[in-house]
Amino acid sequence: MDIQQEDLQTIDIHQLADIRDIQIDITKDKDTRIREFIQAVKNPYCFRCGNTVIKVSFSKEGESFQNILQEYFSSPINRE
Repeated sequence: MDIQQEDLQTIDIHQLADIRDIQIDITKDKDTRIREFIQAVKNPYCFRCGNTVIKVSFSKEGESFQNILQEYFSSPINRE
């Protein structure tokens, strides 16, 4: 199944990564942080925060997911 197409009605919440448990080493370069985040979350389009399922989607006219992640991990606020 395409990782973007997870069905929230049938998904097993316990199979999703809990984003609260993901630790990223902010001393590493941006590309490494992105790669480690994606490896840890497994499906960057569908994960959970506690008992809440989070499904991420983007409009076709918007920026790519890769660009959004790069901006997020490059932000000074995410280096503290």
